[in-house]
Amino acid sequence: MIKIKDFIEKGFGVSWTLLNMGWDGSIKFKKQLNGQDIIDFAMNKMEDGDESIDVVLLASSHATNIEEISELIKRLSDREEVDDDIEFRKWRVIYVSKNLPDIQAEYIQGLIELGDIWAFLDFSEDSPHIFQGRNNSITPNEYYTKENYIKLLEKHQEWLEKEIADLRNR
Repeated sequence: MIKIKDFIEKGFGVSWTLLNMGWDGSIKFKKQLNGQDIIDFAMNKMEDGDESIDVVLLASSHATNIEEISELIKRLSDREEVDDDIEFRKWRVIYVSKNLPDIQAEYIQGLIELGDIWAFLDFSEDSPHIFQGRNNSITPNEYYTKENYIKLLEKHQEWLEKEIADLRNR
């Protein structure tokens, strides 16, 4: 499960729209956040001086009151002026970073796991992943090697670094 602190640790701003995506507002990422995490975030917002009624109601909600949390987070999100594409990219970075296989993993399994990440993300155009036989003439013998696995992991790390740097500035 993804936590709000994962975004904060990457240096990303956390908006209600970002939280709504991980709660119920995104086909890809809904149900990734839990109610208590959102309530704790609302409580922190109150401690920082946000006393808007919806934040107060959310901070005083119970984690099992799914409908109330859904309604409040949606209202808070609807009032924001943020770029949904940027918030989605933040989710994508966290998802990729949490699902990257370890360099010590068995390389064939690792290559499959890398492919699964991008299949889940609908083969994003800016993906650092290269799929064997997809818009290329790479043979299975060339693709399924430890060297290719390590090269692709390095490309993923570079992509993450660039994406994180870009998103921190937004």
